[in-house]
Amino acid sequence: MNDRASLNLEQLITELRQSLSIVYKQDIQIASEILALPTSSFNSSIRVGDDCAAIPDGDGYTLLAAEGIWHILVEQDPWFAGWCAVMVNVSDIAAMGGRAIALFGFILQISNAHFSLSES
Repeated sequence: MNDRASLNLEQLITELRQSLSIVYKQDIQIASEILALPTSSFNSSIRVGDDCAAIPDGDGYTLLAAEGIWHILVEQDPWFAGWCAVMVNVSDIAAMGGRAIALFGFILQISNAHFSLSES
């Protein structure tokens, strides 16, 4: 690899590691540790990840996907934000071998109030 390609690759890696899309995914790891979920998914039929929740349903699973859309995208282009929400969820279900059968829309409003998970 030449020096220019190497430098561009290093810049790309640095930018990706600092990307909000990647940084926000780290919360999944924190939740996984708090819930004491297995760190290796190779011994499980359901893999721990951010694609879908796998809810036992008879002899199989119902997959539930949900996505938070960044408020800036919603403000700038609500149609595209909705399109992205649908496509991301359908893709997540397909990534786990499922088939989308329903769509549920929700709106979450978070105020500037301080929230804490611990009791004071």
